[in-house]
Amino acid sequence: MTADAIMPSEGERSSLAQLTELLHEGAGTLAVIRSGAQVEVPGSVRDVLARIADVLASGRGVAIVPVDRELTTTEAAGLLGVSRPTLIKLLDAGEIGYSRPNSSRRIPLDQVLAYRDRRGQTRRAILDELTADAVDMGMYDQPAPVDTSDAA
Repeated sequence: MTADAIMPSEGERSSLAQLTELLHEGAGTLAVIRSGAQVEVPGSVRDVLARIADVLASGRGVAIVPVDRELTTTEAAGLLGVSRPTLIKLLDAGEIGYSRPNSSRRIPLDQVLAYRDRRGQTRRAILDELTADAVDMGMYDQPAPVDTSDAA
């Protein structure tokens, strides 16, 4: 994808950590004040800012891409971590929606992200089932639960 990455500087990490805490508190109104004008920050923007601050505070970069963006097959394959031929098979099987305005396929970013989420949920369910079977057969002790929620 062609979005420019925004990287935090070392000096910003402390401020970003404080900002992350403030944004996650969720209580009270968050507003931007400039030259006497005040605008309340909508909840959706607050959520995005919190996710961005989390990622930047950890030292990683972010790129902002509109969800309605269409990807090439090469970009979509890279985002999913699969080969382009594998992606084409997924498109042809109807697993991921796409359009074909000319001879090339265009895949909506939201379709790619939805497929990635479905694939992750399926993998987690299979892993949970295999783990439960192994525990039932006494093959290993049940591990402590792991938080699999994404911060960004």
